[in-house]
Amino acid sequence: MSLSMFLVPIAIGAASTVVSYAIQEKVDEGILYRMDTNMKDEAILAEALNHFGCNVDLNEETFKSSLGNIQMAFQQQEDGTFSGYFNEQVSTDEAEEFLKDVQKEYTRIVQKNTYETLLTRAKEQGLRLEQEQKNDDETIVLTFQVKE
Repeated sequence: MSLSMFLVPIAIGAASTVVSYAIQEKVDEGILYRMDTNMKDEAILAEALNHFGCNVDLNEETFKSSLGNIQMAFQQQEDGTFSGYFNEQVSTDEAEEFLKDVQKEYTRIVQKNTYETLLTRAKEQGLRLEQEQKNDDETIVLTFQVKE
């Protein structure tokens, strides 16, 4: 069973003092546990979560989400990355699998945005796309020709 089915809606908040203390209190009580990620962009994280059918609340004062007894939130840490906070009733294996899926979608969105930006900038600089190659590892190699 996919964990994403249980995570509607989801809260994402920047690290405000009130939110930090409230989440930490829930962690200390054993109600929530934290799993770190390397995701840093709030908008891309929200888009990745939306891909899985999650409703995302970007209100900085909201720190938890629930559907029945399942709770989850994302909070930005001092290093700029987001950590996921899961209800104790969600197994760590399910949470880890869900975060891996979200990370994969997040990476796909970053790649798509970078690709589109690169093509736009190349055109502005007078370059013409000569060849595009998609590799097995999902990387894309672009070859440009300079217009004369």
